[in-house]
Amino acid sequence: MKRKEKKLKVNLRKKKLIILVCLIMGIFLVGMIVFGVMKPFLTSILGAAAIESKTMDLGNYPDMFVSNGTFNGYIVVGEAARAVDSLAMTDIASSMKIMDVVTTTNVSVSGDAWKAQGLEMANSDASAGSIQGESLYDLTRYIGKSELGALADGTYKTGERSYTYTQYLYFDVDNTGTNEVVKYAEDEDSIADVFFFVGSGDNIGQYKLEFSPSAKSNIYNAAGSESSSGTILKSFEDTKINMLGEEFTVVLARRSQANRVKLTLMGGAVSGSLLERETQSYQLNDDSYEVSLNYVDDTSVKFTVNGELTNKLQAGEIYKLTDGKEIGVSEILYQSYAGGIHSADFFVGANKLVLEDSDITDSESDNEMEFNGETIDGAEVIISGTDDNTNFALSTIAINMVAQNDYYVGANDKLSKVIESSGDEPELLFTNNWDIEFMGLSEADSHEIKLDSNSDRRYKFIFYDGKGNKVDLPLFYAVDDNTISFGEEATENCLHLKEGVSIHQGDFFVLTGGDASSGSAASFALQYKGADRSTATNPKIKFKNLGSGNTMEYSVDISSTAVGSAVCDIKLGGYTFSVVNDQEKTGNDFHISISGSDDVDIVDYYGAQISFSNIPASNCRDGGVASSTVTITTPDSGDYDSQAPAEIVLTVGATATNEVTVSSFTIGGTSNPLLGEGNTGYGHTSMGGMISYETPSGSPDSFIYDYPKEQRLPLLYVTSGATTTSSAVSGDLTAVAIVDATRLDKEVVDVTTQNLIVIGGACVNTVAAELLGNPINCSEGFTPGKARIKLFKNDNNIAMLVAGYGSIETRLAGQVITHRWAELSGNEVEIEGTSYSDAVITVIE
Repeated sequence: MKRKEKKLKVNLRKKKLIILVCLIMGIFLVGMIVFGVMKPFLTSILGAAAIESKTMDLGNYPDMFVSNGTFNGYIVVGEAARAVDSLAMTDIASSMKIMDVVTTTNVSVSGDAWKAQGLEMANSDASAGSIQGESLYDLTRYIGKSELGALADGTYKTGERSYTYTQYLYFDVDNTGTNEVVKYAEDEDSIADVFFFVGSGDNIGQYKLEFSPSAKSNIYNAAGSESSSGTILKSFEDTKINMLGEEFTVVLARRSQANRVKLTLMGGAVSGSLLERETQSYQLNDDSYEVSLNYVDDTSVKFTVNGELTNKLQAGEIYKLTDGKEIGVSEILYQSYAGGIHSADFFVGANKLVLEDSDITDSESDNEMEFNGETIDGAEVIISGTDDNTNFALSTIAINMVAQNDYYVGANDKLSKVIESSGDEPELLFTNNWDIEFMGLSEADSHEIKLDSNSDRRYKFIFYDGKGNKVDLPLFYAVDDNTISFGEEATENCLHLKEGVSIHQGDFFVLTGGDASSGSAASFALQYKGADRSTATNPKIKFKNLGSGNTMEYSVDISSTAVGSAVCDIKLGGYTFSVVNDQEKTGNDFHISISGSDDVDIVDYYGAQISFSNIPASNCRDGGVASSTVTITTPDSGDYDSQAPAEIVLTVGATATNEVTVSSFTIGGTSNPLLGEGNTGYGHTSMGGMISYETPSGSPDSFIYDYPKEQRLPLLYVTSGATTTSSAVSGDLTAVAIVDATRLDKEVVDVTTQNLIVIGGACVNTVAAELLGNPINCSEGFTPGKARIKLFKNDNNIAMLVAGYGSIETRLAGQVITHRWAELSGNEVEIEGTSYSDAVITVIE
């Protein structure tokens, strides 16, 4: 009986366990089903909440209504609204702008740094190795204490007196013209880019220290007596001097013969002084050094450093530790009497410099600098002074730093790193406490000026007109193997780049007003679409503006129908161009011309001037030309600092297979000096604009000039010590594109399916009434003399109500949005005033 009860209890536990497992699985499955069904709803709710938290604030206007620069909703005005309400809509639509935050990135270096302000990059107008441009030497011969803190004046103290000194850093003292320029080039790895370039064998710079007056020392022999044949310049020893921000101790000053000097200097990261058998700990960056002075005699010492025993070291000598750091002795004090002091001064992380000049009376270098026992190639020592065998005087100490290889310093790189990566000694940059940093070119908006083919027989020219609109202008057509015509076809749709030439219906022409050299010029490309005969009722003449795409219509002047009489005046860009008839006006689509006789250049919106040669004196119907040059210049000297962008010339002709071609291409008079691989070459002008020229097989050549709005300048800095680099993004306000976005209230079927800007209150706009809950009193919530701007969440969209008690108040709210939108915040504001400038904006909580 007990066994049966036990078995029943076991079975009961199993059943309970099975039921529990099934229950858990059931709950899990139901949860999965519910989540699957609810997921879209939850996503919608979460999405709406995200929208509300991020954009339901007037401070975000107009960003919440803009996608990729285009308005993404409707601006709604009531069918019953008054005209003033429509003005509010116009104000808002015409003024909506967003910040183009990618326009400009400004990079700066802070700390002890001098910016090469105004340095311009070189034109790619020669072979890469021969490119000359503005160098640091051209910008300034040298910099001093005013430009770099490390070049501060100093005081040099000997036992007898003090001497002041000044420091300078001279640039490229040889002034080769090709050195220390910023240019487009290929580095040693065949990477083409914009580099700060220092040429092999050329001067990086010359550090120069000038004493005033000359620092003097008597001449002593080893016995300590003054002697004309002595070798010791005692006054200079155990003195300190600061060079380029680094302090050094002059450990030894020797004169092995007349007019010859050898200075041994010791510097380092950590200095110390110990008595014999004394131990101290020193911190160098992340490393600790326990230093003991074990032994001292009158000429040498021994240390133990972190358990490592050094050799005997004399003053001016160094010992390399196993971790690569050096310990160097700067001074030994040994008093041989009982109780006398036995001590040594030393550096951990020591830098030992030996500066030697065999003849201080000339300006030539006879020796290269030694650093920690190694001769530094290219670090040429020049010391000047006098020696009368009694007094030795130091006037200047200079180090010429000569490049041992071509150094290409790319954007966001340093000269020191490039020197080291090339395998040269980094100590070539004297003291290693200064550098040249290149941060690339300054940013500027740009657009492409382009010669491109839309078929093998046609070239088009792309530029931007006086309003900044892109223009695709039919330029050349290959008539046969030896002839090109200006325009789209051989004898139809001609292009006219000369005043006074007969323009037929369908022809293209360019109008340029102003002076390119003063920056006032503007060009527009038009197509003549036809004209009504003079006998028609209210005759019109029409032109298509190739930039805006708009059709321009003018009344035909019928006061005279004689050839050469006035037809109309075209007004563009603040200039007036007179159109006259070249054919009797009595027929439709009569021929016309532009008053004058000059050739017409194209002036791009950013200032480039494009001129053409062999412009026909008549239209293309009378024949073509063998070739024409397209010349691109920058005529306004205010567009650049001092280095004029190189002239670019493309000669266009026809091939034997009746295709357009560029038969020659020059920059600054040099035939195709661009760098590249395959069929495409690249270069730059001093404007900082990149040029690309492609010569594809079987297709016409193409040319692109990425022309900047403002000159792109090299961001080059001479730095010392620790510096920081920062960048700030700025931009311009750009107009938002509003395309087919205006609606009457009756045309809005569902207020929740799109973003809305709703103009006018419930009394004049049914959409506004719906947003406000269809109040019985349509003016409910509004006060005379006041307007409201309020946001509503419309499902996943946003509606903004712009409404006043009446149409005058509504217009005021529209003007506040137009002129003072940056002052709006919160979910709702109230506007009160008589004009937008004095209106009071109050946030409604």
